[in-house]
Amino acid sequence: MTIRKKLPAIALGVISLTAPLAAAGTSTAATAIEVQAEASSQVEDATLTDGSGKPSGALSAKTATAAQTETEKVFSTGEITGKHFSSIGLSWKKESAVDKGLTAETRIHKNGAWESWRDVPLELDEGMAEEAKRAGAPAFYTEDADGVEVRFTSPTGSLPQDLRLSFIDPAQSPAVSSPAPQPQSAQAGQPDVKLRKDWGADETLADPGYKTQPSIKAALVHHTVTGNNSYTQEQVPQIINGIYVHHIKNLGYGDFPYHFIVDRFGGIWEGRKGSIEMQPGTAIPGILGGHAAGFNTNTFGVATLGNFEPNNSEGGEDTGPDPKPSEAMVKSLADLLAWKGGQYKLDAEGATQLVSAGGGGTNPHPVGTVLDVPVISSHKDVNVTACPGGKLYEMLPDLRKQVAERLS
Repeated sequence: MTIRKKLPAIALGVISLTAPLAAAGTSTAATAIEVQAEASSQVEDATLTDGSGKPSGALSAKTATAAQTETEKVFSTGEITGKHFSSIGLSWKKESAVDKGLTAETRIHKNGAWESWRDVPLELDEGMAEEAKRAGAPAFYTEDADGVEVRFTSPTGSLPQDLRLSFIDPAQSPAVSSPAPQPQSAQAGQPDVKLRKDWGADETLADPGYKTQPSIKAALVHHTVTGNNSYTQEQVPQIINGIYVHHIKNLGYGDFPYHFIVDRFGGIWEGRKGSIEMQPGTAIPGILGGHAAGFNTNTFGVATLGNFEPNNSEGGEDTGPDPKPSEAMVKSLADLLAWKGGQYKLDAEGATQLVSAGGGGTNPHPVGTVLDVPVISSHKDVNVTACPGGKLYEMLPDLRKQVAERLS
């Protein structure tokens, strides 16, 4: 991937340089700077702040306006153009303090034009999972874009330490470009679940082997907030692959955070490795996920692809006042929960107890805290978050009934 910067020079994180880059002038006619990434790289980073949180590389403070307070500051990357990235990611030092009022916006350049500004969510759906090595925002889907500009507004004028903007260009496998139907598994009650290779998972990136756990007591429902609710069926593998690469290469996860993903067309996809095979009484009684800070043990996570929080308060594409999941998505979600719930003999309309592993971030419950939760719960039932969005959350009682009917 080649990146060209119209304002100050980009300092790259993952990509190593053998010679320093000279800073470009402030003129929009400054000489373009080109940095060639390794052919095998799926992520290229632009450093935005240094180890103390001061703007660095591509980022600079914008001129203050009369409407700003004394402490408020706006920072911008300026226009960055490149090629062949389908998602962007923001990440920062895991221990860094983050201004509670910090917001981010982006505009994307593709098909020869700049699109309008969109809010970028700065909080990962799954919070800061125990296995994460860096904190960050969700992968933000851009489709096949060739340019981006990001700006941050901080009420206190502060930014996270070691803030990076990542350009994500997942490797495309033949399965992604020409998906083929997969043979139905012999597992009783299993719906059609597409395999990891169907969305193009590069298995060399994930930790080898399986992260197992003894059993499953509850399912936690999420939404991904990946910036685009109107994605096409053909784009789904690319979006899922972007989430995968971002979590592993930018945030330091060992694998995909969620066990399964359900798209708006009703497609069900395997996320974390081993999620299809896991069932009690086998060599893989359960797979430990990375989907809910402090509550990954004894749960499995199902992510719905989209944003179901009204009025765009979670960022990305405008969701409007009533962003309900599609009927196809809800049906497949119920099918999936009934299949796995049946394997673990879960009471779809019952309750269970989960024990917090702590961890801070979006998890306010100290280590050892016992929560009484529905067997089919959501992320917001265990962490402080809007996930899975207000419109999906209000559908959970009916979803539980649908799962119970399938299990009866």
